[in-house]
Parts: sequence; C-alpha cells; structure tokens
Amino acid sequence: MARARITTSSETTSSPTSDGLLTPQSDSASTSPAALAHGQLQDLAQQIETIRLSQDVPLPSIEGSSIGSSGGVPLSRGTHSRTPSVALTPPPAGTSENMRAAYTSRRTSSSIDDRLGMSDVAAAIEGVGRDSGSPGVFLRPESPAVENSTSSRRLSRRRSSSRTNTAAHDVKDEELPNDRFNEPTFQEAFSDAKRLVAKLTTVLSSSTIRHELDSTMRQLHEQASKLAQFHCPSTRKVGFVGDSGVGKSSLLNSLLDCKGLARTSDGGAACTSVVTEYHYHSTEEFVIEVEWFSIDQTNAQLTELLQAYRGYHSLGTGIDENELNDLKDRSKVAQDTFQAMFRGRLVDEGFLTQWSEADVLRTLRSWVTRAGHSSFGRQSYNSLEDCSTQVMHLTSEQIGNVEPAKWPYIRKVKVFLKAHILSKGLVLVDLPGLRDLNSARRKITERYLLKCDEIFAVCCIGRATTDASVMNVFETAATAKLSHVGIVCTKSADIRPEEARRDWGGDKARIVQQHQDAIARDKRDWDAADAEVDDWNQADDLDEEEREEQATAIRRSREARKRFDKHQLELQQYLISNRNKDVTKALENIYREQLPGNDLKVFCVDNVMYQDHRTEPKDDALPFLQLSGIFAVRKHCIAMVASSQLRYAMKYMNDDIPAFLGDVELWVQSGAGTVDAERRGEIRETLNVLEARLQGHLTGNASHINRIARSGREMFREQISQRQRIANWTAAAIRASGEWDLWSASTYSAFCRNYGNHCTVAVGRHNWNEEAMKRMVRDLATPWQELRSMMQSGLERDNRSIEDLMDDSMDFADDQLQHSLELADTLGQTMRSRQHLLLADIEQACENFERSLSLLRTDAFSGLRTSFMGQLMEDSYRECNGDRGRESDRRRKTVIGDRLSDETVFISLHRSFKTQFSVLAETLQSEIQLAVATHLSVITHTLDIIRNENVALESERDPEFRGRVSREVRAALQEMRRLQDVVLSSGTGDGRRVAFEA
Repeated sequence: MARARITTSSETTSSPTSDGLLTPQSDSASTSPAALAHGQLQDLAQQIETIRLSQDVPLPSIEGSSIGSSGGVPLSRGTHSRTPSVALTPPPAGTSENMRAAYTSRRTSSSIDDRLGMSDVAAAIEGVGRDSGSPGVFLRPESPAVENSTSSRRLSRRRSSSRTNTAAHDVKDEELPNDRFNEPTFQEAFSDAKRLVAKLTTVLSSSTIRHELDSTMRQLHEQASKLAQFHCPSTRKVGFVGDSGVGKSSLLNSLLDCKGLARTSDGGAACTSVVTEYHYHSTEEFVIEVEWFSIDQTNAQLTELLQAYRGYHSLGTGIDENELNDLKDRSKVAQDTFQAMFRGRLVDEGFLTQWSEADVLRTLRSWVTRAGHSSFGRQSYNSLEDCSTQVMHLTSEQIGNVEPAKWPYIRKVKVFLKAHILSKGLVLVDLPGLRDLNSARRKITERYLLKCDEIFAVCCIGRATTDASVMNVFETAATAKLSHVGIVCTKSADIRPEEARRDWGGDKARIVQQHQDAIARDKRDWDAADAEVDDWNQADDLDEEEREEQATAIRRSREARKRFDKHQLELQQYLISNRNKDVTKALENIYREQLPGNDLKVFCVDNVMYQDHRTEPKDDALPFLQLSGIFAVRKHCIAMVASSQLRYAMKYMNDDIPAFLGDVELWVQSGAGTVDAERRGEIRETLNVLEARLQGHLTGNASHINRIARSGREMFREQISQRQRIANWTAAAIRASGEWDLWSASTYSAFCRNYGNHCTVAVGRHNWNEEAMKRMVRDLATPWQELRSMMQSGLERDNRSIEDLMDDSMDFADDQLQHSLELADTLGQTMRSRQHLLLADIEQACENFERSLSLLRTDAFSGLRTSFMGQLMEDSYRECNGDRGRESDRRRKTVIGDRLSDETVFISLHRSFKTQFSVLAETLQSEIQLAVATHLSVITHTLDIIRNENVALESERDPEFRGRVSREVRAALQEMRRLQDVVLSSGTGDGRRVAFEA
C-alpha cells in the first residue's frame, strides 16, 4: 500500500491540478514510510506505559485548518480541527509504468502538514486508485502551513517498535513448487552429498602426494574438487516477448530480484531492442558478453533499410493511405537506424535517395567496415549500477550521444549475475516484439520463439484481450506448432474502485462500496483517536490516571490504523484478484484452443507494487509482494526446470559420486599389498582384454555408432526424397498464386510488405508461404513422422547394444577376478556407475536430436519468414516492395507468380531439408562418439589405477595417509547408500532406481 513520505514544510510546494485544486509537490528524496509511520505510535505507547513523561519534554500540539469542500471527511472536535484538506486528483494521463512509479514516489514524498496521521491516510487511500492511464478520482491531501518543530516532535511518537521485524523479504524463503526435486528431504540429501564430497576433498589434500604433477592422487583430488562444487546446469530457456513500454524490463528486474538492472532509454527514436539473455554464475560480479552481427548480416540489414527509406521518399501519387502510413513508419525506422549507426558521418541524408542504390550501399558498407566491431566481447563489472549503465549503452539510443550507437551492430547480449531464479537452472531472455519494424530483430525473435522452452507474451492488463503483439505471438506459435506459450499481464494494480463499481455492477459493486465505507469509517476513527492523543499532549503535567487515559487513546489510534491498513489491503486484494480472474478467463477463451492440450498459463503482475514494497520489513511487505503476482511467475519458472534438475541431481548422487568413490577405493586397494606379482599380472591381462573389447565394439569400424549418420541419410532418402512430387507441388502453388491475383492492389501490396503473412478486413488472414506449399506438406507429413519413428527405434537399439556390451564386459571381469573378490566387487560397482553415466550422455544427445528435428519440421513445413520457404520467397517480396509507380500492382503479381511457377523453389526447399537433416544426423553421431570416447578414457583411467605399478607404489608410500583415505571413503560409501535410500524411498516408495525424466 502506498504511504505518504515525510518532508518539512519548507520542502513542500503546491501546484494546481486540472480541477483547480492545489496538490503538494516535493523534490526531496523519498523515504520508505512503512516502518516510519506504523511503528512510531507503538513506540510512544510503550514509553508512556513504562516511564513518567518529563514536563521538560512536552509532546506537540498541532493546530490545523478545518476540512474544506474538496472531498475530505469533516471532523469537528471543539477547538482542535486537524484533518487536512483532501483533493480529488487524477494522475497524469498516459503515464508509463516507470513514470507511474516516479509519480507515486513524488506524490507520497510530499507532506500535508508535516503530521503523519492524515498524510498516511490520504496516501493509503490514494494507493487504491493508483493508475497510469485514464482520469479517475484519487484522494490526495493538500498542504497547509505548519511549523517544522511540530513535525519533528510528531515523528517521535511513531518510531518503529523494537518488536517490529525489520528484515526484508528473502526470495529464498518463497514457496517452492510441489515437485520431487524441491522436496526438503531431497534437497537435504542433495546438500549432504555435496558436503560429503567436500569433506573427502579435504582428506585427499592432507598429503603432499596430491601436489605431484603426474600422481593419480592429484587427479583424484581435482575430480573431488569439481564434484564438491557441482551445480545443476542451466537447462531451460524462458523468453519474454512484447512491445516497448509494456513493462517487460521491469518484469525481468522483478523476477531477477535485481532492481534497475534492465533499464530502457526514453530517448531512442529508432527500434533499440536487442535480445538480452540473463544467465547464472556464482560470483558477485556482473559479466556482459556481446555477440555482434557479422559483416554480411549487417550488410543485409543495410540493404533492407535502404530499400525502405528510398521506397517512401520516391512515392508517386495515388497511394493507399494505409500503405502510405506503413511505408512512412518503415522509412522512419530506417532513417533513425542510419543516424544511430553513422552518427558523425551521415550529415546530409540527401545522397541516400540521389545516388544509385549500389553507390549508397557501397558507401554505407565501407563505413560499417571502418567501425571495426569485433564478433565477440566480454567485460566484468563490480556494481549493479555499472552493469546496468553498460547494458543500456549497448542496447539503447542515448540522448545527446555524439558517438555512433552500438545496438544496430549487436545480435545478442548475455548478462551473467548471481540471481536466485537463475541458480535453479533457468536462462531468462528479453526479446523484441514480433511487430518490430526492424526486420532483422523480428527474425531473431522468431527463431528464439522456436528454441525457447517456454514463451510469455507480455502486455498491459488494460488491453490484454486486444493486444496485437500477443496475437502475433500466438499466430507464430500456431504456425510453428508450439505448445508452451503463456501470457503475462502487467500493471495489474491499475484499477480504480469507482470504475470497478461502474463496470462490474451487482454484488461485486456492492462489495467494493462496502470496503470503501469501511475505509472511510476507519479513517474517521483514526482521526478521532489522533485528535484525542493531541488533546492529551497539550497538558503539561499528567497524573497517573490521566497518563493511563492518554495511553488508551494511543492504543485506540494504533488499532484504528491497523483496521484502516487491513481494510485498505482487502480492497486492493478484492479489486486486483477479481479483475485478474476476469482477464484470465477472457484470455483463455480467446487463446486456449490455439494451443495443443489447451494448456494456457496466464499471470497478472504489478512490478511497481513489487518494487515499492520489496525493501520494506517483511511482515509489512509480504501481502503486497504476494499480491503483485511476481511470486507466482517466479514459482512457475522454477517449476519448469525441476524435472531436468532432478535428473542431473540423481545422476550426481547415483553415479557421479559412487564412480569417484570407487576410483578412490581402488587406489587404496592397489597399495594394500594383498595381491602377489603373479596374480597382479593375471589381473592386468584381464583388464587389458576388457578394455580392448570395449574399444573394439564401441569405436571400431563395425560399431553401430559410426553408422548413425549414414543410416539416417538412407532413411531420409527412402521416406522423403523418393516421394518428391515437384510438378504437383508447383502446380498447386500456381493455383494459390492465381487466387491472390484477384485481390485489390492495396491488399496485395500490404501482403508483400508483410512477406506474405498478413490480415486485412477484405480477405482475412493468409500466409502465402503456407498456402503455396500446402500440397507438399500434405504429401510429406506422414512420411516425416515415419522417418522420426525409424530413427528413434534405431537409436534405442544402439543404446541397448551398448548396455549389453558393458554388461557382458563386467560379467567377464567378474569371472576372471573371482580370486580377488574385493577388487572385483569395487571394480564392478564402479563400472556400473560408468555405464549409467555413458548411457545418460547418449540419451541426452538423442534428446537434443529430437528437439532439433522438431525445429527442422518447422523450417521445412511452416510458412514462417525464417523457414525454408520464407527464405526462398524473401527476395521476391523485397523486389515487390521496391516497386512503385504505374502498373506496379501488375508487376508485383507477376513477380510472385513467376517465382512460384519455378520448380526450383521446391527443389531448393528439398535440398535445404535434406542438407539440414544430414547435418543433424552427423551432429548426433559426433555427440555420441564424443560421449563414448570421453567415458572410455575415464574407464581406462579406472583400469590404470589397478594395473599401473606406479599407482601401487604411490599408494604404498604413505600408509598412514592411505589409512585415512580408506576410512573416509568407506564411510562415504556407506553414507551415500543411506542418502540414496532416503531419496529413493521418498520419491518412489518401492526403493527402485528413479527413472530419469525426459
């Protein structure tokens, strides 16, 4: 709840509002009022109850004017009339969320008469009606003059009580998702496992052996250190996409719990949105990485921008008004971008239209080359402010900047910071809107939408159901067959009770009125109690009975204040929660059916409310932080990553640690001297055979792993290439083009400007790229699914063969090592863990391949601008967009018709499809080969611990150290078995190994 800030009367001025009333303004720094206002009265009550007031320290008496006709509540108490005037004043119309926060701060930092009582009341009531948009009634106090000494004495009555919890909210205390990974039992076991390894690391470092460069103990110690610092990797990417000004940056600041990190500049005329990723790292510093566009990518942007600029400035007559406005907007974006890129060089823009296009591009490209931006950059910052300033410098146009801007050259910015939500394995991405007129930015956003694990369209709650940016996100999701799409509505606290009563009517309106009536009663009670307290303060010498009556009055004032705060909060909760439910239901009715499974997530948040109360004492702030909706979004994002985090954590406890402990145990056994030289030779021979068997079957020419890519290409040729019907597909595309030729010139031109994907009243929504290849998609959809099934079955067979091979190898080792049972048992358990780790990495490679195939399907079968068909049609659309003058409509239709009648379109599409599939198959094979080679190298190291004479000598050198290590590793193995039992029994109830979740 917004509360008044305290200033002296000398700092307060009044300014007229639109209705002629005077309202206070202050330039003084605002202070948090929650602890200041609420507790001072409590503190004074304590003092009065425990000490006798001295006549030398009189409490203040404040005289004030009576309530006028400006909307306040008149209170008459004899000669004491202290309630200030209350003005009915709306906030400035059209205020943005950031400006609204500043406006609220400015308002609440003013003093009505330097007395807390009524100032807090007015500011609190005003908080209910806080809004950034249209006019409405807001309760706001005037500022009669009053002496400063009165103010300071009044403040002494309301200092925070020592019983108040002044600690701010900690995001780590927020409720976690109800899932396996976040269960306290699991988290405790997970932490215990890391502490166990850390303890063993300390033991391994207690001997000088670990300092020897070639020693096995050195390698074991390094491995232990890495395991002790284990952190689940970032596995899920969440994208937030929306137009400028909807509160996207503020939302990210709130989720990151890092106020002011993502800032926007109000001075940039051109589109200044740059993709910004937020990643976790464990240090306190902030790190920024910059990925620049390549020279070729920048040159391609220059060509498109120049065409947009010249197209508008070379217009003839008879242009449709909608087309004219669209061309003007695109030209303005081009102009602003050129001015930003070439500041100091582009003094006269005349040459952009007077020279030939080739000469202009040659000049602009030479300027780009001389700009000399590298392809990559990384910089560290010690403070949030420095990092925030640099991010804004990289991504925004700065007012008064005399140097060329950097943002037009930047493809992506990565920010690394220590934020709680990121520590859970998330990457948050700030994306430009899909309506961005900068084509390069829009295409980057489109590609990110395909790759993100979840997408949120961000919009203002007041226009959520009609927001064009939200519609574009869901249209893109439907085209790409995406399912994990949600909506975040910002500014949820922008609701006025008067408008709510009028809009809702019925029982809801009656309940709102009841809340307002209760607040008014509480205000009157509070003022009456304050008046009585001030009357008692006039007395110079109070007897014991009078002091008790004074303390009773103070308690009544405190209780009235509590009731006021309670009813004020309840009104906010009622207004916000009901409006949130209405908006959520409306959005579900519009968009739910567009998603597979009808699973639409809608969140309503208010970033200003969150930031206003974030640093206040927890007990006071928590209701507002919860009401802001940020907790719910943060919890949902953390829940997204829980299954993958569980998978990594289980692998860590079930296999990573046991495999390492097995290696340490083998090091201990190698120096125990229990095996004679002859038997050691037999063991060495057995291990050599085991290693050769694994190497031959997994890396030899006959290995199935080495044939994955070739098998995939054969399946593609059988399922896709041999089913090409180029002539039929081209004929169908020609028929589709003929239907578009019947459209009016303005409609046809509008679709060309939007690269074939547009909607008009005359013809509705169409996607030319999709309609042109509709026949092809119909013919290949089923074969594509069959191809994916065949690939999946083949990979499953390969995984089973690898598992069987390792099982057979371990059985062989068991048979050959029967005379060394302790060694056989330790080696068997270690090899079993190594098997699980190898299969897990292969499984991960297969999952990456499946995700890539889904993206490939979108590229091949969708009409997105970044799809294969979209790229093949790009030049034709640009040619149409550059055509002006008489008969330009006929020429545009000829360009599109000729392009689609050319069979090379589908030939090229198939070639891209085939090439990309081959690349994915090769990548899969390489990832599996790398996993096999890596784990075979680790297995070789394990076997060397047993068969290498130098390791035995190393282990024998310090018996006392070997004994310490032996005791510690055995205790660790026992503790790990206990932790595994705890985790498995709490998770499955049957003691089985938990299956990894995909």
